[in-house]
Amino acid sequence: MKNECMPLIFLFLIVTGATQAATPSYDVYGSWLIACDNILTCEAKGFVQGDDDVTSTMPDDRPINGSVDLRFIRDAGPDGVIEARLAAGFPFGLADLRVDGRPLLLDRSAWALNTRDGITILSGKRPEVVTAFVAQLRNGTMLQVRDGIVPLNGLSAAMLHMDDRQGRLGGVTALIRTGTKSASAVPPAPLLPPAPSAHRSIVLARRERARLMAWTERTQVKLIKKQSCDSLDKGTDSLLETEAYGLDKNNALILFGCSMAAYQGTSLVFVVPRTGNGQPEPASLPSPVLIKGDTGDEGSIVTNPDFDVATGTFTDFYKGMGLAYCGASHEWRWDGHHFVLTRMTFQLGCGGSMSGDWPILYRSKVQQREQRTE
Repeated sequence: MKNECMPLIFLFLIVTGATQAATPSYDVYGSWLIACDNILTCEAKGFVQGDDDVTSTMPDDRPINGSVDLRFIRDAGPDGVIEARLAAGFPFGLADLRVDGRPLLLDRSAWALNTRDGITILSGKRPEVVTAFVAQLRNGTMLQVRDGIVPLNGLSAAMLHMDDRQGRLGGVTALIRTGTKSASAVPPAPLLPPAPSAHRSIVLARRERARLMAWTERTQVKLIKKQSCDSLDKGTDSLLETEAYGLDKNNALILFGCSMAAYQGTSLVFVVPRTGNGQPEPASLPSPVLIKGDTGDEGSIVTNPDFDVATGTFTDFYKGMGLAYCGASHEWRWDGHHFVLTRMTFQLGCGGSMSGDWPILYRSKVQQREQRTE
């Protein structure tokens, strides 16, 4: 049956022009990052970072408010939706926006301005409006938003990288290096990869849970000691994730709490067979290769892990600083043999208007299904 379906799949790809998932990328140009996920939705984001070479005061000597970021988000494909979004942790209006002291010329009817939960967001989604906005910014050094700023060094390079990754260079849809190529010359967006279906985790009996935990601790004693997971302070032990969950009828997920920092903790992750002669093994948790040193696997020790028993989704959440203005998060699901990545967010540099608001680097077609009785 599988072989009979293959010609239909290839025919679908030819007719729609759809392609397989792309390789995610994360690049930094000056004060700007540019992140493109596996379906080539790209986000360019600029904000003040701790190591930015910018003055600490405004031209009139007022202190700089760093809780501002500007981003451009664009979907892949000839008709890919685009958005320019300016966010700040304080109220502002169009009259408060300047580039190197010069007022920005914006059509009020083309922009939406809203404030929610203390964050003010200015958003424009019409392609011609975003293009004109970029043109006003690209040769500047600083976007001023009241007493906040967004450095513009690296903006043009980041947007050029976005055009390049989405196949827009030399075309009418490009934002930086425009040309005469029609929109139809832009490659279509890659397809979203499938994801294992959601399902409720199996609840392990107390006796089985204790047996699996003890078995894992006994057979993985060297790794547990290497990660100092055997010498926890009693005061912090209760804050770490140490638990056992049923992945399916054959396997269980075991977490051993390891270390606790000021605002987050780590745990070792194992996949343990519930039956048979197999041995507990450190979990393999796939992740895109984005920056130097990445291996394509998060390894078996993760930060702030959590397992959603309602969907069978395993997550981590790493904060680069206490308020989570940089960091990474992953979501995985078990497919019966391996953990499959279903979502990832990442931001290397710390800063911006909202904590935990990091670019998406990987997404999937998450499927839901009714809980089945085991």
